[in-house]
Amino acid sequence: MLIALALLGFGICVLLGGCAIGERAPAAEPTPFVPEVTIFAPQGQPAAAPPPASGSSDAPAAPPPVAMDPRGKIEGIEDFVCPNPRPAPSAFGYGIQSNWPVGDIGLFNSIMAEQLKMDWTKAQVRWVDFEPNARGQYELYKWQLLDAFTADANKKGLNILFGVLDAPAWARPQNAVPGRPDLLGPPDNYEDARIFIEKLLARYKGCVQAIEVWNEMNLDREWTIASRQIKASDYVAFLDAVVPTIRQIDPNILVLMGALSPTGANITQDGVTQVIDDLAYMDQFVAAGGPSRVDCIGVHLNGYNMPPDKEWNEGYNDPTARFRGPFDSPHPSWSFKSTMRLYYEKTRKPLCVTEFGWASMENLKRSDGSPTQGAPPGFDFALDNSEQEQADWIVQGFQIMRNSGYVKFAIVFNLDYIQKVGGEPDQENVSPYSITRRDGSPRPAFEALKAMPR
Repeated sequence: MLIALALLGFGICVLLGGCAIGERAPAAEPTPFVPEVTIFAPQGQPAAAPPPASGSSDAPAAPPPVAMDPRGKIEGIEDFVCPNPRPAPSAFGYGIQSNWPVGDIGLFNSIMAEQLKMDWTKAQVRWVDFEPNARGQYELYKWQLLDAFTADANKKGLNILFGVLDAPAWARPQNAVPGRPDLLGPPDNYEDARIFIEKLLARYKGCVQAIEVWNEMNLDREWTIASRQIKASDYVAFLDAVVPTIRQIDPNILVLMGALSPTGANITQDGVTQVIDDLAYMDQFVAAGGPSRVDCIGVHLNGYNMPPDKEWNEGYNDPTARFRGPFDSPHPSWSFKSTMRLYYEKTRKPLCVTEFGWASMENLKRSDGSPTQGAPPGFDFALDNSEQEQADWIVQGFQIMRNSGYVKFAIVFNLDYIQKVGGEPDQENVSPYSITRRDGSPRPAFEALKAMPR
């Protein structure tokens, strides 16, 4: 059985879709059109008055509109114009991720920007959703949703990270594995990815401050190619194909290495590489010259059931923990602090933490109101973390990253997936990370972030 091959017990997580924070959530129904975008005034302030009628002497002089780069044009929908173009800020950034395509986009952007006082958010852009059937055949409503989200988030002061991943089937007939649609990856011809990214960034130039190029390339479910091997040198070749176009379109945008899954394991079966230890992959990335291609190293920090200030080898032990991996089989990838430190020491590049959080099953209910039964497969560590620990450790994690001097921004996973993905929190693996409940009420982590000193 494959699970038996896992080192340190980590393979249970990676093979069952666990331990990498929520990137394979159950599919949710998209927001019906027209996109809901409610504009909310900041708390305690009146809503802005409607603009004066055209021709009124009281009308302020509007700045001239900035025309969209023509490479971003999508036939059948209006051009996008960024309301307030700006580069990424230099100060440490605080962010959180919403399941942005689902529900009232404006409401959740307002919660992030105005209640939680965040200044970064993340939108995953799954290429397969936007251009599913053939090159140039676009799913128009997906672009309209992204238009609405991007414009509204920008108006509310949120800096935006786009995470680009998942080539459509038409672009990877050789790389795809018949009968395994779950094994995703890059296109056969990297030029196809370059063309899509060119369209994406030309359309949203000025509103997107950072782009994460792919996701968790040390897992075969994210990086399956014809050779069935996982090598950082292949990913560096992919960067070489797309990064020059990114920089030509927007010299100000931050280019991120796709974050790895903190696996701590190497798993190969019948000559097929399924999982690479994230630290070993990072060594390969450095040897292939990868750090010179990017501005920032994308990072996923899955807290497991360890506080953020504990190194992997300092002897920390929670004798009450049911999930024993970090304590009985110590490895740097269990540790928030060790993973972050070692990535920086290996690459000597700034870090951009595109997902971090702690899962907690405490007080979560099933859809019928009954108590949950255990934790999602591979996520037993969520049974060890109380809601208060989730709150305290997220705030402490922000403080550690801000004080490190080498983290540019960090984004919490997640605000609201429990409200949006369907399924039951003891069966799907994103709800335990949510800082709200199914009914939208806040968990302690929500209140802790509201009160967190910046």
